[in-house]
Amino acid sequence: MADVLLAHCNHLYFDRKQARKMQPYPPLQTLLAAACLRREGFDVALFDCALEYSDQAFRAALERHRPRMIALCEDNFNFLTKMCLTRNREMAFFMCQAAKEAGLPVVVNSSDATDHILDYLRHGADFVIMGEVEITLLEAARHLLRPAAEDSLDSIQGLAYRDPATRTLRVNAPRELMRDLDALPLPAWDMVDVERYREAWVGAHGYFSLNMVSSRGCPYRCNWCSKPIYGNTYHFRSPRQVA
Repeated sequence: MADVLLAHCNHLYFDRKQARKMQPYPPLQTLLAAACLRREGFDVALFDCALEYSDQAFRAALERHRPRMIALCEDNFNFLTKMCLTRNREMAFFMCQAAKEAGLPVVVNSSDATDHILDYLRHGADFVIMGEVEITLLEAARHLLRPAAEDSLDSIQGLAYRDPATRTLRVNAPRELMRDLDALPLPAWDMVDVERYREAWVGAHGYFSLNMVSSRGCPYRCNWCSKPIYGNTYHFRSPRQVA
C-alpha cells in the first residue's frame, strides 16, 4: 500500500507530431515531488503514462498500489506538458474521477490547473496547487494522511479548494517561491523505467538523451509555459549540484 500515488498526463502518443519526433523524457518534476514526499517519510508510487497509457492501466495502478491519496503532478520543466492539449486535460479529468470513485482525495498541480481551478474541482479534484508544488504538496499530504499534523487547510499557502462547509471556492494566500533550489533532493530516478526511454531514443535516433534541470522560471516575458507556475522569475541551482 502506498501513501501517495503520483501521476501525470503527458502521453507521447496523444500528439502525433511528438510521436514522430520520438524524443520522450521522464516526468522530472513528478520524480522530484516523489523524492520530497519520500524524504518526509511518505511511501510513494508512480504511474508514468508517457510511453503507454490506457484508462484500464490507471485503474489497475489504483488497485495494485492501493494509495491513500492521488497527486497529479505535471512535469513543469517540460514545455510539452504546458501546451494544455485538450486530450491531456481530459486524461487529468478521468484520473480525478476514477480516484474519486475509489474514495481517494486528489491533489493536482499543473499550469493548466492553475489557470482553470474551477474546471478541475468540478471534475473531481479536491485541491489544486497553485505555483510551485513541493512544499504545498507536502503540507497537503500531512493534512490528508496524518490527522495529528498541524497543517490546517486555510494555513496551507498555494492551495485552492472548496470550503468544506459552504462548498464555495477558497483560494489561500500564494506561496513564496523557493530561492535555495539546492535544498531540494535529487529526483527519484529509481521510480521510472529508464530503459524504456532509452529503447525509444536508440530505436529512433541511435543515441540516448536524458533530461536534467539547472533552473526554474524564465527570464523572458512571454505569457505561457512557466508563467502560471513561476511568474516572471528565474532561479537556478548551484553549478556544483548540477554537475
